Amino acid sequence: MSEEGGKLTLRRLEGPIHKFTKVALPTDLERLQRHHSNILKFQQCEQWDRLHQEHVNASRTVQQLRANVREMEKLCGLVRPEDGPALERLVKPIRDRALAAAQDFLHLHSNPTPLPATSSLSEGSHSDNPAVTQTQLLLPVIPDNESAAESWDTLEEDLKELSGLVTDFSLLVHSQQETIDSIEDNVNTAAANVEEGTKSLGKAVGYRLAVLPVAGAVLGGVGWSARATSWVQGSWGGSSARRRGSGLRWREPGPEETAG
Repeated sequence: MSEEGGKLTLRRLEGPIHKFTKVALPTDLERLQRHHSNILKFQQCEQWDRLHQEHVNASRTVQQLRANVREMEKLCGLVRPEDGPALERLVKPIRDRALAAAQDFLHLHSNPTPLPATSSLSEGSHSDNPAVTQTQLLLPVIPDNESAAESWDTLEEDLKELSGLVTDFSLLVHSQQETIDSIEDNVNTAAANVEEGTKSLGKAVGYRLAVLPVAGAVLGGVGWSARATSWVQGSWGGSSARRRGSGLRWREPGPEETAG
């Protein structure tokens, strides 16, 4: 069946989900990456007005990205639990990419403490810590009196909401897998109980079949004994009745009878 309890097979929903994983979300993420690059450039050059406008545009892109994630989440919620593993494989790449984009954006623009000039990486030097390389961009701090400071606060909140939404979406897919795992566990437990019950029933039937001949023999012996007792009683009773009916009495023999 393609529909069970309002759920659909992944095969029926794979096309619409692909529109999000292959077209809509990648387009939004590419646009967000361009905003990211422009924001870095404008902030380094302290072009606050252009930075403010880029923050506003990036917020719109993040909002569109959130809307597309929500729509994809609704579609994935219609997939039956049995297709959970296949659904996870389908959406995991774009989900991880969206989460990484939001977190990287937040990290790079978290106003890191500028490092001393002597600690800057010179050309050809190497660092094993990518976080150090990112903080050494030394982005100028946005003045509080600039509109870019307020627009960044708005963009930051949008990015945090996006990050939380993608995390919740990940939990939804995992919960579907947990549901099917729970169903399988219940089925396995029920099958084990049925098997154990069948074994117990087989033992009980075997015991009953073994007891029946013995019980029959005992009952047969009791019946034969009852019939024998009845026959003896009947024979004794009949002889007594015949003796009483004939009027015969036993007496001592007289002298003449003895002499004769």
